Amino acid sequence: MDEKINAGENSPSKVPNTLWEFALAAYAEPIIQRHCLYLQDHYQMDVNILLAAGFCREKWTNDLCLELIRAAEPIRGAYILPLRALRRQAEQCEGLYGALKTAEIEAERMEIDVLASHIPAIPEEKVDSATCLHNLLVYAAVHSGGSREVESIFAEMTGNFAKIR
Repeated sequence: MDEKINAGENSPSKVPNTLWEFALAAYAEPIIQRHCLYLQDHYQMDVNILLAAGFCREKWTNDLCLELIRAAEPIRGAYILPLRALRRQAEQCEGLYGALKTAEIEAERMEIDVLASHIPAIPEEKVDSATCLHNLLVYAAVHSGGSREVESIFAEMTGNFAKIR
């Protein structure tokens, strides 16, 4: 992970203290990025909620997960999904693609800020893998009912989330 973080004020040795810092560090991990994109494209899961599940030190309830989904939906629906669709259509136009990617990342940051305002305050202790897995499974159950494939992906993601924190 050390050489992969390239996000402004984040230094390779800095432990992520905010959801945004954690999201940048987690998404820099190739296996987490691959799994997040797969879950996004095949199960329509929200990558930012997946990352929030790995960041939060408290176990989620169905009600909290629904609150997060509802809080994220306006930004996701109005900005993230339309920008992503436009960016994907503009793959052959380098300048436009880059501008749309920058705008999409800014919209993702807006969503992360909203999610961070809804999750419990974070004490200075590490997240345990069981809590991460629990949160991911709650999200899967609330979102789509889950599946064995999703559970397997979550188990692998959980181990990688633990390395970041």
